[in-house]
Amino acid sequence: MSAKPMLLTVSIISNNNRDLLLACIDSIYKTADGLDVEVIVVDNVSADGSVGAVRARFPEVRVIVNENKEGFSSNNNKALRVARGDFLLILNDDTVVHEGALRLMADFLKANPHAGAVGGALLNPDGTPQFTGKARPTLLAAAMISLGLHRLFPNNPVTAKYFHVKEGYKDAEEVESINGAALMVRREVIEKVGLLDEGFFLFCEDVDWCLRMREAGYRLYFLPGARITHYRGASTGGRRMVGIYHRSLLRFYRKHYAKESFFLVNWLVYLAIFLRFLVFWVYGNVRKRGPAK
Repeated sequence: MSAKPMLLTVSIISNNNRDLLLACIDSIYKTADGLDVEVIVVDNVSADGSVGAVRARFPEVRVIVNENKEGFSSNNNKALRVARGDFLLILNDDTVVHEGALRLMADFLKANPHAGAVGGALLNPDGTPQFTGKARPTLLAAAMISLGLHRLFPNNPVTAKYFHVKEGYKDAEEVESINGAALMVRREVIEKVGLLDEGFFLFCEDVDWCLRMREAGYRLYFLPGARITHYRGASTGGRRMVGIYHRSLLRFYRKHYAKESFFLVNWLVYLAIFLRFLVFWVYGNVRKRGPAK
């Protein structure tokens, strides 16, 4: 008698990316490699016919339709609450899964009970790597990122440790955090540490979740052989995201750092986050108005 195949639940949030969403779902089924796959799509008030297109092309997909636009954590939690899988993958709708990626990630979790979650190698459309594994940001790294200094000095040792671009790796490597664009978690981990923090509308929720997993004693891994193309920005573009990002950054800092920091350090970080938001806001408005005539 053959063993029952592992059940994998994939949670995808639909954000007005109909063609990318259909390509994402298609890649999941084409690369399932013997896994029993359950796909749940949470439609975040899309206006491009995504719901109808998914139901017509993939009737086996469960679609949850929002009445109002909600955040990344809230939407994924809707799927995670009803998921039946042994393993649960949150996956962006602007991704395409390569052959063998899902099986490699699921097999690794099955073979390594101490592993709470895994992430694959996220790739740009041209095949170059994106950062997948991240470290918990130190106070200094948080301040530098808030001020945008990591862009001016991309090779500085402080933020380089946080933003890992995994290139040339062959074996699994332990990391401190996994990019939420493609993050596979075992069911028992969610039962122990809880769902995503819905106080984060978007951004930082993946780092927060991974930090809670590590605090619960689980280890996180990057699997370079699990390749996933990510059309980065297709789900999170727009100037409005600047404000959302900085609110999330503030929440993350207050949740994990503020209580253990000196008063002056707290206000320096808050000031850095505010100044970066101000720079982005001014720059965005200047671009929107265009050159003076």
